[in-house]
Amino acid sequence: MRLFFLLFTLPLMTYGQCIENDWLGTYDGVMEIYGRSGLQQNVGVRFDLKPLDEPFSWSYTMNYINQKNDEIISTKAYKIVYREESNTCWMDEGDGLLIEMNLLGNCFYDHFQLNDMFYNSSLCKEGNDLLFCITGGKKKPTYSSPHIVEAGGVVETMRIDFLQRVKLKLRQ
Repeated sequence: MRLFFLLFTLPLMTYGQCIENDWLGTYDGVMEIYGRSGLQQNVGVRFDLKPLDEPFSWSYTMNYINQKNDEIISTKAYKIVYREESNTCWMDEGDGLLIEMNLLGNCFYDHFQLNDMFYNSSLCKEGNDLLFCITGGKKKPTYSSPHIVEAGGVVETMRIDFLQRVKLKLRQ
């Protein structure tokens, strides 16, 4: 179950100080969860991003909402920390799990592995909204090309087995 919530809440960082002020606030949206056979379910999401009292640190809380009765199903809280000495930002789950995040353009990206799975996530600022996506699948290649001399190796592809995405709208 911990991994379920980890997948929804990974990317949220930028360099310099990680989180710019225009990213702060409370957002709402409906997460679509897709498997290889199509849409599996929708889950309400309430996302809060706030600065902490300690320097270069932010908290964010993800509430998962039952859309039928607006009750909170579950809540996960994380900490984002900027490490000035290395100019890097990290998602801290609070139990020793740290994931480095990277800003390219106006989007935060990360790529990581857990056991036999790979994960790619992004969080992009679009106007006042945030768009979060995560995909993943098994690390086992589904295809390996012949050796490509110019590339110095083979190309291996891995099937993407799931997509989770949500457009988070800033509360006014």
